[in-house]
Amino acid sequence: MGKSETMKKQIKDILGMVWKYNRILGGIKLLNAVLLAVLVSINTILFQKIIDDILILLRHKRITTGIYVDFGLFVAALFFGVLLTSFDNYIEIRFDMRMTDGLERDIIQKYKNLDYSCYEKSATYDIISRISKNPGEKIKIIYWKTVEIVKIVVSLAGLLLVFRQASNLLIVIFVVFLIPMLYENYKAGSLWFELYERQTMDERKVAYYERLLTSKISLIELIIYQATDYIKSLWEKQSNKMLKEKDATLKKVEKALLKKSLFAALWYIGCTGILIHSVMTGHISVGLFIALFNTTLSIVDTITNLLETFGDFSKEIKEVSYISSFFELKNTEPRMGHIEVPIHFIRFEDVCFSYPNSEKEVLHDANFEIDLSQSTAIVGENGSGKTTIIKLLCGFYRPTKGRIMIDDHDLNELSSQEIGKLIKVVFQDFYQYELTIRENIAFGNLCELKHDDKLEEALELVNLKAVKNIGLDKPLGKLEKGGIDLSKGQWQRLAVSRLFLTDTTYTILDEPTASMDPVSEYKMYQLFYSLMKSRGSLMISHRLISAKMADHILVLKHGNIIEQGNHDDLMKSQGEYYTLFCKQAEWYTA
Repeated sequence: MGKSETMKKQIKDILGMVWKYNRILGGIKLLNAVLLAVLVSINTILFQKIIDDILILLRHKRITTGIYVDFGLFVAALFFGVLLTSFDNYIEIRFDMRMTDGLERDIIQKYKNLDYSCYEKSATYDIISRISKNPGEKIKIIYWKTVEIVKIVVSLAGLLLVFRQASNLLIVIFVVFLIPMLYENYKAGSLWFELYERQTMDERKVAYYERLLTSKISLIELIIYQATDYIKSLWEKQSNKMLKEKDATLKKVEKALLKKSLFAALWYIGCTGILIHSVMTGHISVGLFIALFNTTLSIVDTITNLLETFGDFSKEIKEVSYISSFFELKNTEPRMGHIEVPIHFIRFEDVCFSYPNSEKEVLHDANFEIDLSQSTAIVGENGSGKTTIIKLLCGFYRPTKGRIMIDDHDLNELSSQEIGKLIKVVFQDFYQYELTIRENIAFGNLCELKHDDKLEEALELVNLKAVKNIGLDKPLGKLEKGGIDLSKGQWQRLAVSRLFLTDTTYTILDEPTASMDPVSEYKMYQLFYSLMKSRGSLMISHRLISAKMADHILVLKHGNIIEQGNHDDLMKSQGEYYTLFCKQAEWYTA
């Protein structure tokens, strides 16, 4: 698709959003702008008549009834213009509210339906990240500029009709000089637009270096490693590169704008000369001369506004193109399957999986069965595919080959809501919700949100008595005044506490205790296994001492299950598990 076609599509998408969320207010805004534009020509004509009426009064010492009519109409037009301008401000506020509310509702709904793979691709994740930056306001600005362009064009058309009273040559001169003015301004705008496109990646790098130098966690670490000067040098190098490119572009832009100003000056000089000649030869009245002479200045300003608005338009369209791209992202495919609880087993049948845009198979012909009445641990080296199994179980991805069965139901047929009723997970990269302690725990089962006794019991089970004593309604984080922060280990315990409220059949822990010391982690898994025996659990841990407590252990290597059994059986066989366990045991005995 060419640039012009892409631009047309983006404009069409934006106008489509205005029509969807704000068709009435958007139409009123456009009508209001056209009326204001027409008033410019009407005021010019009325001003001319008032001047002529005054000259008749001075010349013949008599007052004509026309002067009262013309002056009354002129005042009425000015008053009407003030009302339209005030109404325009009201429309803008209401438009902004409606646009923001409607668009954000659809954005939230889109987030709910978004396919998980979009979060793991750099191109699509960049679109997702940008969508949170007040898109409704940007759509409004684009539409306002569109309306402003229409307003300016209508104003110019009306003024040119007024100019025809003096000479058709004025219109010819206008067209002759307008074309190069538009070209030079378009060239200036294109130069900035091309620079914006070239520097998109550079701006992301600069913003990243700035975050490293201003974020508390990264800055402390950089100070300790004495690396702040190095990051600063990277920031300066990138910033200087961008500055040089901007300086070179600015010089080209200044040349284009200088040419535009030169053509504007020639237009003004040419129009003035024709008007003076017309009034001296009696072709036009003095009133028309004064009105058109005054309007010549406003036309130059109007053309400048048109060029500036049009020049920024392409850049701003590009900046909001991610909004329509966001709504075009892939949705999760609808799944209508239903399954009754309790469930008894999960079986991987010849499962292969490769991540999108990657030819490497993370899982290859994986075959194994998980008994949901037992506690199961999956162990293996980093990159062996442990977390991928969790993502497949949660329905984030589908196998590229094979199938995953829950009892006699294919997992691919179950919706995310249905899977959520069966399985709950605590991930290593859990999110720290800046809400109350009560809400953080109750996410495990929102039906227990008001049951303080169960929430406090969950805190005690994960050894967070100190947090319990603060009070369940205490906000966490910096979002609210008086909010408190927790250590990384406390946040992890809080995340694990949710599992003790859940009523799902199966629970999964994907290395959620990575920030705990080995003793605390061991105690946590002891507690976890004892409480979850009645419903079954799956655990992934990089410390095999924790896996030792599981009823069944799966050993994963290069995307395949190469060993399985309990701890004692695997140690007797002296295979991969034995080797890994002995290596880790040396950490504590050396």
